[in-house]
Amino acid sequence: MESPLLTDADQLTILTNSTILELLRQRFLQDKIYTWAGTTLVAVNPYRFINLPFQLNQPITSRKYDEPHIYKIAENAVNSIRKVAGEKSNTSVIVSGESGSGKTESTKYLLNWITTYNTHTPTKRHAQHLEQQVLSFSPVLEAFGNACTKCNDNSSRFGKYIVLQFDDNTSIVGAYMQTYLLEKTRVVHQGADNFNFHIFYQFLEGLSPEDRDRYLVGDAKVYQYAKSTPNNGYEYDSWSRFLQMWRDAGFTGTHQHQIFEVLGGILCLGNIQFVPHNDDIRISDSSEAFLLKSSELLGMSKERLSQLLLYRCISASHARRKSVFYKPCTLVEAESRRDCIAKLLYDNLFKFLINHVNCKIKSETHTSFIGLLDIYGFESFQVNSLEQLCINYANERLQLYFVQHYLKDIQAEYLEEGVAWEEIFLCSDNESCVQLMSGSPSIFSLLDEECQLNRIKAQEVSEQLAPLSGHPNLTCRHKDVLNKQFSIQHYAGCVTYSSTGLVEKNMDLIPADIETALVESQSSFVTCLIASNPPAAKGVPKKKTVLSRFKHSLDDLLSKLRSTECMYVRCIKPNNAGKSAIFDDKFVSRQLAACGILETVKIRSQAHSTRISYVTFMSAYKILSPPVDTKSAGKENEGLPKTTHCKIKFKRRTFVPSTQLNKGPQSLLSPDVAVKHVKNDDEMVCRSIIESVVSLDMHKLVSYGLSKIFIKSSSILNALEKAKTKKLNICAFSIQCAWRRYKLLKLHKLQDWASRIITRAVKRYLYLKKLKECQRRAPEVLTGGIKDPDAKDVVCECEGMLPLPDVEVVAVKQGVHERMELHDPYNTPQVSLAREIFSKDGLVSIRQMFKVKVHFHVRASSILKNSHIAPDMYITQHGILDCIE
Repeated sequence: MESPLLTDADQLTILTNSTILELLRQRFLQDKIYTWAGTTLVAVNPYRFINLPFQLNQPITSRKYDEPHIYKIAENAVNSIRKVAGEKSNTSVIVSGESGSGKTESTKYLLNWITTYNTHTPTKRHAQHLEQQVLSFSPVLEAFGNACTKCNDNSSRFGKYIVLQFDDNTSIVGAYMQTYLLEKTRVVHQGADNFNFHIFYQFLEGLSPEDRDRYLVGDAKVYQYAKSTPNNGYEYDSWSRFLQMWRDAGFTGTHQHQIFEVLGGILCLGNIQFVPHNDDIRISDSSEAFLLKSSELLGMSKERLSQLLLYRCISASHARRKSVFYKPCTLVEAESRRDCIAKLLYDNLFKFLINHVNCKIKSETHTSFIGLLDIYGFESFQVNSLEQLCINYANERLQLYFVQHYLKDIQAEYLEEGVAWEEIFLCSDNESCVQLMSGSPSIFSLLDEECQLNRIKAQEVSEQLAPLSGHPNLTCRHKDVLNKQFSIQHYAGCVTYSSTGLVEKNMDLIPADIETALVESQSSFVTCLIASNPPAAKGVPKKKTVLSRFKHSLDDLLSKLRSTECMYVRCIKPNNAGKSAIFDDKFVSRQLAACGILETVKIRSQAHSTRISYVTFMSAYKILSPPVDTKSAGKENEGLPKTTHCKIKFKRRTFVPSTQLNKGPQSLLSPDVAVKHVKNDDEMVCRSIIESVVSLDMHKLVSYGLSKIFIKSSSILNALEKAKTKKLNICAFSIQCAWRRYKLLKLHKLQDWASRIITRAVKRYLYLKKLKECQRRAPEVLTGGIKDPDAKDVVCECEGMLPLPDVEVVAVKQGVHERMELHDPYNTPQVSLAREIFSKDGLVSIRQMFKVKVHFHVRASSILKNSHIAPDMYITQHGILDCIE
């Protein structure tokens, strides 16, 4: 025997049911309840609390799953909705097993991990309120939909598919829930060792004295619908804690009051008893108080409710009129009508809870989702009726889906792709049992036919099933017909069903007068519950039996599962007594064989966890392709097709190799040869990428098919993703460096331009300042009449900054131009000073001078060169009068 510390059944050298069973037993006795069976997680219910290896509030990055755990499935589900290999897919986690195997607890662990995961994302604040609502609604839904049974203290009496919606950043943005077949008959009748829904016991035990007088009558132990109290902790949870979760789930105080009225009305309704009175029946005197309280809570008068229970309405339509008759009910009919009201109210109340929360937390925009399927497990009681028939049928359909999708499809895909494979015999194929129950003809079709013919006798039902007795999965002998029962051999065992009440439950008739009376109730909430019953789906007949509705909902569920990537958690009961530290080998072995664990391990030991097409793989990881050496390619790949030597093209629109395109149409390959060449080309590209990333000893874990690449170990895909991330980081760093360099160069150029502008502006200001001073002194200097002793100093100051050049004085006297040359000791550019003098006697005084143009030509003047900064005319044109002023 292998070491008991193995974590995966794939690691067993000898792979049989006994070796897998021994591995599970050894791990169970060491409080290691999780074991891998390929990619399927096997969870053995310990029937007690076991400390987890880590807590939910531990950072995601620091969690290491050295041991198998339910959280690893949750992490894989979150990772699968990301863009892996360029594809984004939805995911479903199917939690299956018998009743009492721990499916509900496993689903809660999955839900807690996925919602907690989002608290470590950047959108923590956005998802925090949604997470609180999802987690708070779980115990509320558990109270209304779970009950204590013989096999399980917290058995789900309905199926649920919880959908968590995510955006592109893998952050949860919404959620909603779909439910399947609530066992509403449990409200009015519970079998031996079975109890009502948890909410009734919590309601009776948790109410304060004031609320008890408001919603109930008398002591909590007198109510017939909850007369037997289970001995477990689910019914005695803190009432204040439950109400807080109620509020966190989005229910207001008004909702709480309205729902409590309906619950109290149902409980009081169950205590209404009938006694014979002459030839009819009447309500007993001891039930008058319950009748009054129930009518008050349900919003109708005492007389109206009494009439509704004691008389049934019969309508008869004639040619021009419609007659209505009221016929007294028998004792059985009165009790049936009472129970019908209770079931109708509770069923619609349960739907209201689901719809109310869905409307608050469901998102209309999302990119992917994770679905958690928690559906009732396989059941076999002492007396099995329509509820067990539907529950076991659902398990048969899920098992068939598992066999067909998970086992058969994998084998067929490997054979089609030409990958080496060993055919495995599937011993758990239950297709014949599914056909017996829902095929044509089948048990379901015969029961629906009995409903249409209104034949409700149990013996007639057994007789109708007699023609199917030749089926290997059905036992309906003459003895069984007399006993009003039949047996079906399910994949998990043989179950005997009672024919009594099958047709009535399948018809699920609600008298029209009862529905009308509840719609006309004075309680707006009761009216809303009954009137808001959704219409039948499009394309489905309005009048449907329970079996037809249930089959239709299962078809929708399986259609959704087929569109997602499925992960499996197989829950196992260690013993049938529900006790801890006991491992019943025979009992567990039957479950392992029924759920196909051995076939799963065998297939997964040969199969590959990841299957990606060549095109998808190359589009996702082409960045990792090694550079092609065109010089040495011909020598190294001399024996390969020429398409492997040319430049790699990742988006191929034709099967014709690029090397053949220039040789004319006569050289085009045939389709078979072209496909082969393309396959070889793609395979070579994928092979080169993988060989450049992973180590040599892991190459054997990869197989190459005709159109797909098969990767056996997830570590290879992780290595590819890690290498891709590293390569992208390098590319991103290069882009960042180039961008930063560009920004710095742009900034430097801008700063240089700005500095030049500032320099020019300062020079211009200083130049104009000195120029103005020189212009003010110029007339005195040129006429020789310098009276100011500091004038020469002023000229020298001007020369210090801007050397004073030659001056040309052009005197205009009566139209005659005279030019005077002055010596330029500084060898500076010439500056012309033109004056217009219109006086006959020449220049008499400065005050008599008109405006003249003064042009200063400065050597290498940056201001005069840059006309876009300051035009020449603006800088150089000045009047002497302006200077004097």
